[in-house]
Amino acid sequence: MRKICFILFFIAPFVGRTQFTVGIKIGGLAFHQQEVNPNYYSWSIDKKGRWVGYLGVSLTAGYQFNRYLGVKVIQTIMPYDCAGKFAGITHLGIDLHDRIVGFKNEKHRFSATFGPMFYYRKNWNEVPTYYIDEGFMKTAKNKAWERKFIWYGGQIQYDYYYNEKQAVSTNFLPGFPYIYTFMTGVQTEVE
Repeated sequence: MRKICFILFFIAPFVGRTQFTVGIKIGGLAFHQQEVNPNYYSWSIDKKGRWVGYLGVSLTAGYQFNRYLGVKVIQTIMPYDCAGKFAGITHLGIDLHDRIVGFKNEKHRFSATFGPMFYYRKNWNEVPTYYIDEGFMKTAKNKAWERKFIWYGGQIQYDYYYNEKQAVSTNFLPGFPYIYTFMTGVQTEVE
């Protein structure tokens, strides 16, 4: 593990070009894999309550060491999550780019970020008919907030570059086995 960290943080920055990226995304759309009560969600799209809209903004900042590897931080704020409550996600991870597997297209780019994720939200226990899943979220002492820390979090991103520096960007967050979310926005490279 020490060798990997040494390579990532001391050697990788000197291999190839470096660049910063910043982005903003709005959302979104969520899919709940497990059976849910559709009455939980104000913005249910289907009758079963699996597809749900939410209101959120995601800010991203990344540093790409080279064409293969980088780091990324993502802060998502949802004033109105699936249940109509305030929520947020903070994520920091290693960003792996599509060049690793040999995909070389300047207009279409993919990346995947892996690392810790902190998810927090206003307590859903006030939502009528909400089934409390004791194993999913931890309730704060003041009972106003719920939280979950995940060491192995991640997200997948697709970028369509409409010019050399700017892209339309879509993020997919696979919150297996509970929820999958989609957000879309723009991303800009800053050298």
